[in-house]
Formats: sequence, C-alpha cells, structure tokens
Amino acid sequence: MKVPEELKKGDLDQQFEALLRGLLGRVPFLKLVSLKKDAKVSSRTHGRADRLAQVTAGDRKWTLVVEEKRSGQPREVRTAALRLEHHLKHLPEDVPHYGLLLAPFISKESAKICAEVGIGYADLAGNAQLSFDQIFIETRSPENPFREKRETRSLFAPRATRVLRVLLQGPLRAWKVTELAESARVSLGWVSAVRQQLLAREWAGEVPGGLCITKPTAVLEAWVKADDWEKRTRTHEYSVLINEPVELAEKLKELLADEPPVFTQWFAGWLRHPYTTPVVVTAYVKKFPDEALIKEKLLGRRVSDGGGRLRLVLPKDEGVWHPQQTAQGFQLVSDVQIYLDLQRAGLRAEDQAEELKRWPDFAGGWV
Repeated sequence: MKVPEELKKGDLDQQFEALLRGLLGRVPFLKLVSLKKDAKVSSRTHGRADRLAQVTAGDRKWTLVVEEKRSGQPREVRTAALRLEHHLKHLPEDVPHYGLLLAPFISKESAKICAEVGIGYADLAGNAQLSFDQIFIETRSPENPFREKRETRSLFAPRATRVLRVLLQGPLRAWKVTELAESARVSLGWVSAVRQQLLAREWAGEVPGGLCITKPTAVLEAWVKADDWEKRTRTHEYSVLINEPVELAEKLKELLADEPPVFTQWFAGWLRHPYTTPVVVTAYVKKFPDEALIKEKLLGRRVSDGGGRLRLVLPKDEGVWHPQQTAQGFQLVSDVQIYLDLQRAGLRAEDQAEELKRWPDFAGGWV
C-alpha cells in the first residue's frame, strides 16, 4: 500500500506523533516523560530510532523504541520488526523496553507478524495493540481509509492480471522474469511491477528458479474484490429455443467456426466440475456475430440483459483467453477466470464457483 498523496511525509510525522501521544494518553497511570525524533538508541550502537519515548508506568521507567513506516504491508513490517529487534537488544538490560511500529494502516496479516515477534503496533485507521508492564491496549477497525486505489488497480489492471493468470495456473512453480513475461505476453516492466507488489504483500516468494505464488487463495480473494465484470466486458444476451446447454454450445461452435468461442461461467464450471446444471451458456468471442445468423442457426434473438439462455461476451482485454483449457471438446478459459466470472452473476453462480475452487484439481492443483 502506498500512502495517498494527501499523506505527505510532513503530515505523517505530525500524525504519527499525535497517534503516539494519544495512544499513551489512554492509560491514566502512564506518563510520557520525553519523546525524541530520530534519536540514538544507546551508546552501545550507532543505530537511530525514528522516535524514542521515555515513559513511566507507576514507579517503573520504560523505553519505547518506535519504528515508523509509510507502508504497513507485511514485507515492510518484517523489515521494521528486524530493525526494532536490533535496537532493543542494544538497550541496557536494567531499563525495561518495548518496540512499537506505527504505519498508516496495519492489516490483520501484518498485525500477526508483530504479535509473533513481540512488538506493538498502531495505525492511523484506529488499529492498535500494545502489551507491556500492566498495560494492554487492543483495538481493531474493519476498514482501511488509507487504501491506495491506484495500486489496487495496478495489481489487478488488465495487463497485470495476465501475469497473475500464469502464476496461478497449477501446479504452482517458480518463474523467471523473462519467462513469465513471454508466457503472459506482457513487458518485463509489467512483470516487475506485479512481482514487487506480490512480494510486498507476501503472497509470493523468491525461491530457487524465480518467483512463486505462495498464497494463491489470498491473491484470488483480493482479485475478486477488485474485479468489475461490467467495466471489463461488453455482453449481448440472446433468447434461444435450444434448451439443452451442450447442444447450444455445439451449435455456437459451428456458427463461430472461424473464431471459436471460449466458454466461461456456469457452462464452463459445469464441464470442469459439475455442480448445478447450467441454464445459461456463456462464451467469450472475438466479435459479436450478425444477429441474422443467431436467428437462422440458433433460433434466437437479442434480448435485454438477464433474459436469455445464451450470453456472448466481448472482453476489453484479450488476456482472459490465456491460458485456455479443453473439456469435452469445448475450449474454456482457465479455472481462475471461470471463478472470477461467476462472482455476483446470480443463478447460484457463486455456489458453482466455490464448489469448483474446493475441487483438488482447481487451476491444475495448488497443493
């Protein structure tokens, strides 16, 4: 997460100081004696902390070593935790001490990292956990008001999702940057941008051989939240007299023999892992066929959205076609794309999506 433009460095400095003072001020018996910025931790080291606070809890003196980050992503939090551990071990043993991380937003995943290493945290969104002496503060806000929409869009932008489709195709394996760019059909720059963000979120790791997705479910869940079917597609729906889905799909293949349709949503999910009998056949196409042909070959006519058994979809980015797969003689988009396309589509689409994702062979297997 990048800090939005309105949170410039000077603004953050002021807000972090106010956050720290407000946090400590919650405890009646806790007194802030001094607060220094960019302070030397001790005479034992040249290291400097972002802030150094001297407090008293009753009759006991404590030193709080504070690390500040403009991003609270897991990778940044781990770096901050290491710095705090380094600072703390150089403090005199006779003075109790505690490490504290401040950031615009600390996610549950980042909070877990702090808990594992025994440091406290607080953010500008209202999340905090401190535990030292007889002091325990814990608050959790469900929303992130500092979410950087531009970054979210860039990770799930059309060309970036081309990279994700390749990375999420199982069995999960390591990819070299150049190999990944070639397979995803994007520039090295796009691969590098996606790689950086996946690593920052700790959804992928560097392993022998290159970059490998380590938390595919987390990537897919975030993708679902960012995805917008209406913005990335144009859809035509048709009422047809052919009721049987396989027969309808076969007729559509014959009609579009020169540029074969690639099926998705209910029909594709059913072919991959049957759950509910599809009542709509959906396919991506390179261009919409002439409506006279639809009438002649499929006994159909164009209808308003939501009223037909046949849905033809023109994608705004051709990345949806790669990688493809075949089932029972029909070309399908990848399982990941089927799952995305089923979200919020109605007609028990999400049930079909979840059943497909639970299947051990989903996307070629993630285990």
